[in-house]
Amino acid sequence: MVTASGLRGIRSVGIIMDDLAAVILVGGKSSRMGQDKASLPYKGKRLVDVVADAVREAGIENIYVSGEIDGYTSLPDLLLDRGPMGGICSSAVRLHKQYERVLFIPVDMPHINAELLNLLIAESTACHFKNHPLPCQLLLERKTMRQLDAAAQTLARKQKLSVKSFLVDLGSAAITPPEHLQKALTNTNTPEEWQEVIS
Repeated sequence: MVTASGLRGIRSVGIIMDDLAAVILVGGKSSRMGQDKASLPYKGKRLVDVVADAVREAGIENIYVSGEIDGYTSLPDLLLDRGPMGGICSSAVRLHKQYERVLFIPVDMPHINAELLNLLIAESTACHFKNHPLPCQLLLERKTMRQLDAAAQTLARKQKLSVKSFLVDLGSAAITPPEHLQKALTNTNTPEEWQEVIS
């Protein structure tokens, strides 16, 4: 039976949002920002809550955080201090038996919105936006899990691995977002960039 919430998520025949989860990446050190980015106050909420609201508006109810923060189901990093790829690997190994697809979204995107996320959801393959490795959608199929396992081994050896290079090797499709959604892809990593957001 398709529920009302499932109906909102159908993007094509056979695709139901119960097969899809979102992971908000909050596990970083926020060293350049100088404080926890997930807890930054924005629009009367924490930044993580603003991002989660956009995810829910896109029709996704299964929301997790990579890292730990109050109010969300946490998926603590198994590979500490390994950047976004550490969070992606740690989350995928826990979720691949429950979901077919997962969106990975950084917490430092205050302007992210449902319209942007729906462009990823509408695709039936691994995908991201051109010149922006995150957010991205991964299909947790055998091929992807093998590559994630290899990525985890690389990170465990304390070697660097970027999300960009991982997606290139995976063959992730690069979507060109429309001009009016470019702002939604803005990252904020420093106090100066944050001031531009809130000013």
